[in-house]
Amino acid sequence: MASSQALAQGTSVLLGNVTDTVTKRPVADVVVTATSPKLQGEQAVVTDEDGNYRIPQLPPGVYTLRFEKEAFKPYSRENIALRLDYSVRVNVELIPESALTEEIQVVAQAPTVDIGSTSSGVNVSESFVRNIAVVAPTGKGAASRSFESLAELAPGANADTYGVSVSGATSPENQYIVDGISVNDPGFGINGTPLSVEFIGEVNVISGGYLPEYGRSTGGVVNAVTKSGSNEFHGSVFGNFSPGGLSGSPTEIRQEAGTISGRSSLWNLGDVGAELGGPILKDKLWFYVGVAPSFTRYQLERNLNALVLGENGELAQDERGFTQTRPIEGTQKFYFADQKTFQYIGKLTYLLNADHNVAVTVTGSPSSSGGSGKFSISERTGAPEVDRISGEYGAIATQRSNSSLDTSLKWSSSFLEKRLLFNATVGWHHQKLSVRASDGTQGGTMEGLAGISNVTWQRTTPSQHSITEFESLQDPSVCDSPNPAISTLCPVLSYLTGGPGRLDDATLDRYQAKAVGTYLVNAAGQHVFKAGIDLEQMVYDHTRSVTGRTVLIESDEGDYFYDYRQYGYLVAPDQVMIQDSQSPLSKSNAAGAFVQDSWTMLDNTATLNLGLRYDTQQLVGGGKTALVLPYQWSPRLGLIVDPTRTGRMKIFGSYARYYESVPLDMVDRSFPGEPGVRSSKDATKCDPRDPEQQRGICQSDEVRLRDQDPLDANALWSTVGAGATIVDPAIKPQSTDEFTVGGEYEVIANARVGLSYTRRTLNIAIEDMSRDDGATYFIGNPGYGFAKDFVKPKRNYDGMTLFFQKNFSNLWLAQVSYTWSRLYGNYEGLFRSDTGQLDPNINSDFDLVSLLPNRSGLLPADRTHQLKAFGAREFVLRPGLSLNLGLSYRGSSGTPLSYLGAHVDYGAGQAYILPRGTAGRLPWVNRFDSRLAVNYQLAKDITASVSLDVFNVFNFQTATAYDQNYTYSPVLPIVGGTRADLPGKVLDAETEEPIPDEAINKNFGKPTAYQAPRSFRFGARVSF
Repeated sequence: MASSQALAQGTSVLLGNVTDTVTKRPVADVVVTATSPKLQGEQAVVTDEDGNYRIPQLPPGVYTLRFEKEAFKPYSRENIALRLDYSVRVNVELIPESALTEEIQVVAQAPTVDIGSTSSGVNVSESFVRNIAVVAPTGKGAASRSFESLAELAPGANADTYGVSVSGATSPENQYIVDGISVNDPGFGINGTPLSVEFIGEVNVISGGYLPEYGRSTGGVVNAVTKSGSNEFHGSVFGNFSPGGLSGSPTEIRQEAGTISGRSSLWNLGDVGAELGGPILKDKLWFYVGVAPSFTRYQLERNLNALVLGENGELAQDERGFTQTRPIEGTQKFYFADQKTFQYIGKLTYLLNADHNVAVTVTGSPSSSGGSGKFSISERTGAPEVDRISGEYGAIATQRSNSSLDTSLKWSSSFLEKRLLFNATVGWHHQKLSVRASDGTQGGTMEGLAGISNVTWQRTTPSQHSITEFESLQDPSVCDSPNPAISTLCPVLSYLTGGPGRLDDATLDRYQAKAVGTYLVNAAGQHVFKAGIDLEQMVYDHTRSVTGRTVLIESDEGDYFYDYRQYGYLVAPDQVMIQDSQSPLSKSNAAGAFVQDSWTMLDNTATLNLGLRYDTQQLVGGGKTALVLPYQWSPRLGLIVDPTRTGRMKIFGSYARYYESVPLDMVDRSFPGEPGVRSSKDATKCDPRDPEQQRGICQSDEVRLRDQDPLDANALWSTVGAGATIVDPAIKPQSTDEFTVGGEYEVIANARVGLSYTRRTLNIAIEDMSRDDGATYFIGNPGYGFAKDFVKPKRNYDGMTLFFQKNFSNLWLAQVSYTWSRLYGNYEGLFRSDTGQLDPNINSDFDLVSLLPNRSGLLPADRTHQLKAFGAREFVLRPGLSLNLGLSYRGSSGTPLSYLGAHVDYGAGQAYILPRGTAGRLPWVNRFDSRLAVNYQLAKDITASVSLDVFNVFNFQTATAYDQNYTYSPVLPIVGGTRADLPGKVLDAETEEPIPDEAINKNFGKPTAYQAPRSFRFGARVSF
């Protein structure tokens, strides 16, 4: 009958038609009353002259409907499962009092098909989380068991570096919503609030086809509503623990022709907590509160290894295809990577009367990580900040803190017997981030590690340098090679020394206000007119301290030269240089509005959704307008046909245009620009083989700086220093178009099958570009306007999904999906998987003309096949004792690989030697998880349960990433080339001569990451 009511507010709709069993005619003036433990009091409406009723503004939950009218027998329909953002039709036939002696069958169905919208995705309820092993003990938000990870349960969704990719888009393109407010990180677009699933009532993952209530997203929508109190006191005390001692041993990450290897192993991880909800005033004022501290510890193993020579004096190979090595005695070291988080929630829900209610929610999630000889765990990826410790502790480790605070106030009202509705939400998302040196020192001081330059010593030429040039060994002779052709048995490809290089302190805020009005009208069918406004301001206050970061690359003669352009600033490694730079506040002011009509016609057979959304965004840097992105017209069109007219089936199609909300990292870095740092001493040539110079204490008198006077630091900085970036005055906002078609059918009660096809195409992208080899940059649309000579960005996603889903009822649930998809183009999105670069809209993809060749091909998120299966069953052993068994499987084909080389200005991994995606694929990845829980009723209202979750039951450790760097030498792309062109045809970018065989990366095609090994999570809970 209508689209899901107030989608952005997180509410749902029950609707239907009441007819006379005898005459089959509609019955007017029937009082329809909805009750639920999730609902304060009850909600009542009256059927219209056509027998139709509609109960909006309902939270998700299990409902009972009562139908009452004089001259008819009262009727109740129980156990109606209403999901978040759903419109469920419940048609009823009432028996006249005069027909009570007749044998008449009453028809009253409560289907699970959402007949109000064309959206696709999955709803994740509390019952699903209680029966299926979710949120593995590794990865982002693992200890706190963040709701964000539930997005991966949706068909076609898969984990990426910073979250979950949906329908081919990168995770920063998703919108993350908690109780109606966006919790996206204002700087980078990723999820900024890792709220525990313990505090979440339900999550709706919308992968496509959403209506105009949702905007500012070119990915998916992860919409979560927190739990609320009820008329009875309910709560729980819980704890979960994953001991690393029971986990499988992870595969060691090695580097071919490198001495240093390592692995990270889960040491322990867990959380404890308590929650309580109930009435302050019954049917009037409810509360809900909860706390949940959590902790994570990884053990990092560092090994030094010497190469092994065979009997013929040549290097021997092991079973994995690596050069065989043996551990160097006395060099094995262990470190810890730690993180602690404390989560809390407080919520009040007040019912003024049956037509007006208000809810206030406060959540927080402060965390700290690293320090005191430990490494940090990245808040963006959930992984330790390093896998292989290739250098000094102080040059690699940091100390981090990250906290989030969210507050929201939501008002819902209804008028004119629920024909006129109003919803309003105001909210504040706040983040505080800090990155300090591992010893706790920070910017603005010359003390400790914060005042020492960071230096990367990198080898790209045939000669091999030994670990003994950087570290002392008990017996240095283990590195001596009897074969003159092999210079050392302990080669080092890259090594870091000094301090952390860069430190950060940032405060981010997102202020929001939304209002939506809905009006129900009968005119040639039923219309649900809806209109709303959406205002938002983002603020990014960022201070960064640069102690100096220098990359020293070995020249053909064995000397080292500065490769300053890789970082944009130069500080000689023999200095202690620090400069704080507080960027002027970066701001984003956005306004949006939408109108839509959901028109149900043809005797409830078809619903036409017509909508239009308009957004505009102004970005401000340094107190001045940086760029304006107006005219974001987003048409939305959807058609839903229900041939059964009972809500058991739908055939649908939709078209939508989605626009990006540009994160503030671009403004922070480009307006007025990166902080300036000048060298106080002349840049010099350094020899790490001299013990006196191992930390960069250099005495030589010359240096090689590409295209610059090495002794003129001011001239150098005038080229690469800060300054306002040029913006194309005709710049257009970034957008994506989407087409979907599909169908769903309820095959049995609470279970449906479906088939859908989605096509998404990128229209326009926003990126920074340069025509003068990086001397100056401008921001625009590649392929348009100022940048019409640049190649147009392309990202095409085609996906087809077949699924079966049964909600938890009759003691079992099941969810199975298969997705075939293809992702092709030259633009991945808001971050680059190849390098891990997360700089939305200013990634390196289009920076230089010389970077553009061979970038078209299968993109890193392309997965041809994905299969997901989840099932659970509760076994009642005897009254008060039950057992829950849950099983799941996730499998996907591997992602494409590329041949990467270094770029003369941008460094490693930036040049595509051959067309993207032509280096093969990763292997198929499989994972089986299981859950076993025993529930015992201690008293009438008290239940205790213990559980065991096993992740990766069969301990598969398939490689999930390969080294794609074919060479670390700057090379020229072979435009349109094939693998046959690699031998002898890869040309040095400067000499245009073929690179020698020794310059080919011996680690190319070797694994750099593996599946997390088998792990266990023990849980205990007492609920009352």
